[in-house]
Amino acid sequence: MNQLPRCGATLRRVCQIVAAFAAVSVSVNAQTAASPSSSGQKEEVIALSKFEVSTTQGKGYVATNAATGFKTNQELIKIPQSVTVVTRDLIDDIGATKTSDVLQYAGASQFYRGESIRLRGARALNPYMDDAIENVPYSDNVNIDSYEIIRGPAGVLYANASVAGVVLKSTKKPLPYSRNTVSFSIKDWGMHRTEIDSTGPAGQLGDSKVSYRVAAAYQDGDAYFKNVEDQRFAVHPTIQVDLKNTTVRAAIDYVDVTSIAGGQSFVTPDGKLYTGAGRREAYYPKGIMENHKQERQRIAILQRFGDGWEAKFSASHLRYVRHGTNVLPNNLNLQTGLFNLFARRNYQRQENWVVNGDVLGNYNIGPIANQSAAGFTMTDEVNRAAFIANAAFGVQGFPIANPQMDRVVVPSYSSYAPPSTAGSWTNNRRSTYYYQHQADIIKDRLIVVAGVSAAALQINDVPNINARTTAGGTRIVNFEENLRRIGVVVNVTKDVAVYALDSTTFAPQGNSNTRDYFGVLLPAQVGSGKEFGVKTSLFDGRLSATVANYEMELSNVAVLAGPFSPITGTGYFVASGLQKQKGWDASIAYSPIPEWQIMVTGFKGTTKDQTGATVNNTYGNLFSFFTRYEFSGGSLKGFSFGGGGSKTGDNIFTSLGGYILPAGSTQKSITLESVWNMTAFASYKLNRNWTVRLNIENLLDKAFALGAQTPIYVDPSPPRTFQLSAVYTF
Repeated sequence: MNQLPRCGATLRRVCQIVAAFAAVSVSVNAQTAASPSSSGQKEEVIALSKFEVSTTQGKGYVATNAATGFKTNQELIKIPQSVTVVTRDLIDDIGATKTSDVLQYAGASQFYRGESIRLRGARALNPYMDDAIENVPYSDNVNIDSYEIIRGPAGVLYANASVAGVVLKSTKKPLPYSRNTVSFSIKDWGMHRTEIDSTGPAGQLGDSKVSYRVAAAYQDGDAYFKNVEDQRFAVHPTIQVDLKNTTVRAAIDYVDVTSIAGGQSFVTPDGKLYTGAGRREAYYPKGIMENHKQERQRIAILQRFGDGWEAKFSASHLRYVRHGTNVLPNNLNLQTGLFNLFARRNYQRQENWVVNGDVLGNYNIGPIANQSAAGFTMTDEVNRAAFIANAAFGVQGFPIANPQMDRVVVPSYSSYAPPSTAGSWTNNRRSTYYYQHQADIIKDRLIVVAGVSAAALQINDVPNINARTTAGGTRIVNFEENLRRIGVVVNVTKDVAVYALDSTTFAPQGNSNTRDYFGVLLPAQVGSGKEFGVKTSLFDGRLSATVANYEMELSNVAVLAGPFSPITGTGYFVASGLQKQKGWDASIAYSPIPEWQIMVTGFKGTTKDQTGATVNNTYGNLFSFFTRYEFSGGSLKGFSFGGGGSKTGDNIFTSLGGYILPAGSTQKSITLESVWNMTAFASYKLNRNWTVRLNIENLLDKAFALGAQTPIYVDPSPPRTFQLSAVYTF
């Protein structure tokens, strides 16, 4: 077995602290609290605050509340927007540890396999974690309790949110009862993983109650594709102090991932994954895996006042470092049968500070129930990037049918110039100050929601480390926008409602290369959206559904105006583009009986530009389902099984840069093959402590593009894969 990846002095100190902390906590737990299994206590969704839910574990797939999505723990049927909650039970049953692999079964399409998200046909930003912008490409979900998918503009509450929507990750919180879980899993190709999740009371500190939670994961072993690694070490200790109406929570996150830089297989002109060199060939030489390291500190303070008033303050600091040497696709030439690659050193460092403050109040004015929410978000993010090509390596061609990648000599990291001598840096400062009001105009019949925010973005950008003295070099650009969110919910019956929403958002251009003729950054993109739909919470909350019809528009989209500016020496853009999205989507969570859980999603829509053409790398439909059945009695008691599937369709590439078609071809676009990605599982609870589980990924054993950034940057699907797990709970 390989050694722990990148386990340096800092990591060893973290390991030692967490180990000691967990040992002391478990010891105290044994003296101060009994576990639910020994006391007969029922584990339920615990809501300690209007701002959050502590756990969704043990409650199936149906969530009737959005735990944090709109700065309040709100019933889904009262929210005039399409929202899907992915509970921890659903995450565990899917058995995936990457965000995009989980959310494909909840109505979100993959861009690349990792933290990437696409909603309503188009790319969205990577997920937020506990209301904080995260913006990292690869992570691990061992510390995630649930995901909330908000579709459509959400910029009133979330700085930098895209017009397509936003995904929020809610972390695992300390629980008031003891629960300790250790799990081990292994895949048939040799990948193994160990997880620990320990929580419970840690005793008293004066009049305060102290509780803790530690979630950790270690992953190593063989991956399926040649020369590919997916090593991980993640540890997330949290300590919480409760004193009367005040909660103080502090957490540390350490994540160390060694992974690919991105998929670099390719599809054929008919959109099918190329496997002519063998299923295991993914065009990776040895020694090109990247390291992604996160170090984060978080603190949250919740204060509950009398008469329905609460306040929450949170702050986080993230330091993210990415580095590695890569050999990446330059182009694919189907006329010569060559896959041409170039060498590059990747280096990126991000420092991100986020501060949030929210106040929530529930009160009556006469017969009308009101809810007021006000707050702010401020972020300060510094990005330093040095992605440098290796001139000595140049561009080398490899036969697509027999690339022999093991013979490639990859330039070492030290062979490149230090990151400080090249590259660019950007400082983004974002702020959002919001007020949102909800009024039950007619009790149980009519709810009106209105929110406004003053949003601002400042970008201090240096496109090249030596560009300070050149035209268009250092630039400080300020953007400001007043945003709105206005909605109405009408209850046709107590459990069926119709709603309508009008909302706006704004965000910077997709990257720092979108500059005008003079090298100045283009203005921010501004988005607006309208949707109406139907929501249900039927059968005592056992059926939660939303069906929405939407129309959204994004203006100020960068359009390439010229291939060369004599001032900057690069291509230049104008902010004249539009992106128009319209269609419908649906999300249904249903539990007909307590033993049976069902999640179904559907989407169909279009994404067009200002000319009416389909936007590059957008998709037209997505359907998914997942289900679980658990036997509660008889000889099969303790046995459960289930599975699901996800299928993205009309995923089209209208830009084929680097893709050279066969001679004589006039093809203008490539549409990925639409394939059902099926999965299945079965588990058996041997006794009160032990559970064994079998997961089967890619049940139909299909070879297809699981994610794709371009037709030559494709994440290939692994074949049918078996994963055996054993879980011990005490």
